[in-house]
Amino acid sequence: MSIRSITTIYAADKAVDNGDILLWRALPLPQRYSLGPYVFIDHYSHKGLRGIGDRPHPHAGIEVISYIIDGGVAHRDSFGFKDTINAGDAQWICAGKGIIHAEQPTAPRHGLQLWTSLPPSKKMLDPAYRSYRKEEIPVFEKDGAQIRVIAGTVDGVKGPLATITENTFAYISLPAHGQLRLTVPAQELGIYVTKGKLAIGEGQTLGVEGLAILSDGDEVVLQAAEEPVELALLGGEPAEGPILFDGPFVMDTVERLQQAYSDYHSGKMGTLQ
Repeated sequence: MSIRSITTIYAADKAVDNGDILLWRALPLPQRYSLGPYVFIDHYSHKGLRGIGDRPHPHAGIEVISYIIDGGVAHRDSFGFKDTINAGDAQWICAGKGIIHAEQPTAPRHGLQLWTSLPPSKKMLDPAYRSYRKEEIPVFEKDGAQIRVIAGTVDGVKGPLATITENTFAYISLPAHGQLRLTVPAQELGIYVTKGKLAIGEGQTLGVEGLAILSDGDEVVLQAAEEPVELALLGGEPAEGPILFDGPFVMDTVERLQQAYSDYHSGKMGTLQ
């Protein structure tokens, strides 16, 4: 067994900070576009009932994975899926060839929204939706820490979220000064802190302002600083093909990006008022 170490820390972008909404964007960054299949990491919190994405907007070429830390949100989309998820719940959307959705907060909300880039051969799949309740997500305790495995396998525990891309997503809570060692077989792996500080050696800490990339290996050792810390372990198989961003679309060719815009404006993605 070999322990993964932090190789790089990328500064996240404080994309919104208006007194009501605080949004950190850890991917994409000018220096790095992906971590495993993940090409987008948004960490948000808001005090009111207005949130990012509460107006109808399209997506294509991606999977959208949401995890609610606190609060709740009502989902609706152009394919007729309607749902409400709350603290501890997760949500999966295969945008595929195109879907329009809106997310209306039902309470002040804190959470993560993640995108994976679908492989070129899967970009044009029909859209699909599924949510996973807190009770469906396996949780185990180890060395005083709590580990929720949403997707992939951590310490032999497999998460329920069935994605098209091969990925790992776990949400971990450690007490102050707590240390935790986990076996995580994901090919690429990183850490994003959502609350508190992670001790990373030589008196340094990592908070919400950075995305840490880990080296190859089998095990991860996590150490909380002087306060409890919560974080996401994210990674998996590297994204396949070119990654071309254009607003809400992630495709592998310029032609497919143009097709997504055409499909959206012509109504092929459906409608949502």
